[in-house]
Amino acid sequence: MEQGHAEKRLNWQQACKILGCGKTQFYKLVNNGQLPAFRLGRRGLWVREADCRKLLQPITSCPESEAN
Repeated sequence: MEQGHAEKRLNWQQACKILGCGKTQFYKLVNNGQLPAFRLGRRGLWVREADCRKLLQPITSCPESEAN
């Protein structure tokens, strides 16, 4: 797979390793829309590595507190 500007896609096992979660929690994140996923071909659910890492970033500000 080409490195550089290409987005790295991960299967559920690879994503779980980055996220530090199990298969059930991974699918919960996908099903509730917190982790975007896509299918390639008939089998397999894939996620982008950048989306996994983004999910791990701490929330730095809260929109509700900025409105006051």
